[in-house]
Amino acid sequence: MAAGSDARGAAFETLTLVGGGRQFESALDEAAAGLDDTDRRLAYEIAAGVLRSRTELDSRLAPLVSGSWEHTPDGTKDLLRIGAYQLLKLSRVPSYAAVQTTVEAAKRSGGRKSAGLVNAVLRRLSRTADPREPEGGLAARYSHPEWLVERWLAHYGDVRTEALLGHNNRRPPLVIQPVRSTLEALGAALSEAGVPHSPAAFGAGFVTESGKVQQLPGYRDGAFVVQDPVQVRLLEFAAIPDGARVWDACAAPGGKAAVLAVRCKVVASELRRDRLERLGDTLARTAPDVPVLLADAARPPLRPGATDVVLVDAPCSATGTMARHPDARWRLSADQIERAARWQAAILDGVAPVVGPGALLLYMTCSLEPEENERQVNGFLERHPEFEREGDDLSIFPPDEGTDGGYAARMRRTR
Repeated sequence: MAAGSDARGAAFETLTLVGGGRQFESALDEAAAGLDDTDRRLAYEIAAGVLRSRTELDSRLAPLVSGSWEHTPDGTKDLLRIGAYQLLKLSRVPSYAAVQTTVEAAKRSGGRKSAGLVNAVLRRLSRTADPREPEGGLAARYSHPEWLVERWLAHYGDVRTEALLGHNNRRPPLVIQPVRSTLEALGAALSEAGVPHSPAAFGAGFVTESGKVQQLPGYRDGAFVVQDPVQVRLLEFAAIPDGARVWDACAAPGGKAAVLAVRCKVVASELRRDRLERLGDTLARTAPDVPVLLADAARPPLRPGATDVVLVDAPCSATGTMARHPDARWRLSADQIERAARWQAAILDGVAPVVGPGALLLYMTCSLEPEENERQVNGFLERHPEFEREGDDLSIFPPDEGTDGGYAARMRRTR
């Protein structure tokens, strides 16, 4: 078996699982299980790169396929995209190796007929391939859905939209934030273990290139969580006082609850059982004293006035995290944004009675869409005059900081 062919096979399996509805991170973990760090990184780079470049890759491949691209089986399309991505984007991979290893993956997954088609098309592409920018508008050049680009153009304008699209097509760094450790102690542990690292934005810990988080020093002891720096900025904005009683109402995957538990009394809840399991795993490692509840935030499990702060990190379209989730751009639809906005409104209305007079309601998302952010808060305040906005909202646009995007608003119950 050629070197690196396992990585191509894992990339193909990842894309197959994503096509069946699996989230990218979960799909990669399953597909790359057992690979060494080098092959795992290559599998990630190819699979994520295919998702980030799919429009461009398809435009280059379709004219080279005998017959209709639309009627080409999905599995064969993904194999062709894997080969094309290597030919067009990975200069360190020789053309013959890109073709050969992809053909081998095709033989294992689709048989001789699929391998023959993949071999023929990729050899044609290798004779014509060059890294020039694809023709077309922003959606084609940056491989994003046309409807989403048009939405962002209307809201952000040409320059900022193009900056956002470029940001989404870059691989984000892996950032670890100390929890049951200090920043100094975590840095010293990484240095002692020979793990390259550098300071993260907003003082949020360290950027590291390690392929396996579970093998980093301090992981099993709950020394850190993996969390984008924007989460530190959002919690700084929240300004939750030490010792406060906090209900984290939509807490999975648990990073904020773990960080807050260092200095506050936290209760964490989650509606979906699969997300509850992930939340429980995070907190068992980093904050084992935090109670974890299976509960619908729209139907609060706490009595009115039982907490000083209600934190709603609402389920959303997650358009601010598309760099981190390369499959997300192809999953999202305008209808999903509308459904998310309705769900967010129901959650805010549901938690309102729990917030006693003088208590704080924090609303956060990782969305860039106004109907999920400032318009959502405006609507809540119109329905609930007993609350007042406290200060200006916080909006973080990903290219401005080189982090995920985020939004937060503070609302105080005054009566």
